[in-house]
Amino acid sequence: MTDAFATKVTVEFGDKLGELLDTVTALKNLNLNIRKAALVSPGKASTFYITDADTSEKVLKSARLEEIRMTIINNMLYFHPESSESLVAGKSFQSPSRDQTRPLGPKARAVVQTTIEVKEAPNGSCSLLAVTTRDRPGLLVDIVSVLKDINVNVVSAEIDTMGDEANDEFFVTYHGEPLNPPMVQLVTNSLQYYLSLAEVEKEESY
Repeated sequence: MTDAFATKVTVEFGDKLGELLDTVTALKNLNLNIRKAALVSPGKASTFYITDADTSEKVLKSARLEEIRMTIINNMLYFHPESSESLVAGKSFQSPSRDQTRPLGPKARAVVQTTIEVKEAPNGSCSLLAVTTRDRPGLLVDIVSVLKDINVNVVSAEIDTMGDEANDEFFVTYHGEPLNPPMVQLVTNSLQYYLSLAEVEKEESY
């Protein structure tokens, strides 16, 4: 159902209290007011009806709507990194129930040293993505696949390997333009998570 006076934002990721509070905070930080919300059972979509905090009007501009969408995605990636694989693949995410016998705090996991940097390319027509991580078979294909899943186009790439370290550079665009700040954050978070995940799965498979 649409609303004549508010923009409808639908998010499906579960109904954990922390996740809802994170989303509400992210929307308010964008200078938006939440007129009402429909928070439902696990596995269903929660809906927020929002307006611009300054004008109290419905948000209609496509750039502003994209900013809201990317902020919610980046918010989930930052506060709930376990959702990254689902979000990058465009799937809904249901947060698993926490093991009540496990102490609070992040799980211990292997850490793969990975550095990701995004800046504007010298020609100004695209962004330069630099990735330094452990080299492995299929690394290039995996990086390009992750970027494709979030609609980032690879214009060209320069690959360099020193020993077991890969130093790769990608010239990328988003809808034909250099990456905007929300997209830079999404690309960084997605690759950081995926490269670490892929390495951990590879090591555990031996």
